[in-house]
Amino acid sequence: MNRRDAKEISRSGINYGQIKAMLQRAYDAGAADNSRATLNPIMSKATCFNIMWRGHKDHSDDEMIKGFHEIGASNALREFGEYWEGLKPQRVTTKKYDGEYHHEEPINIYEES
Repeated sequence: MNRRDAKEISRSGINYGQIKAMLQRAYDAGAADNSRATLNPIMSKATCFNIMWRGHKDHSDDEMIKGFHEIGASNALREFGEYWEGLKPQRVTTKKYDGEYHHEEPINIYEES
């Protein structure tokens, strides 16, 4: 998952139970393996999984993630976000301007005195 989506999901009001369920699905699918981690390329995904699981396992499932704990949730989503089954935020797209625009030819700086 990209950084923007992970940050928006972690700030949208999720709880620890949702993060634990995502990590459990990642574990069951074998995502915690010997491949290189996204967050820290020095670690494997298994090492990253261990850190994240230990950081989230002691919280109750109903407890909402608030404050600086959103950073940990965002990191877990970035690493194992393909196993997230919750809602993803809708992106607002802006329409590009296709109308008239002003144009002038560049001034020849070598002939101007």
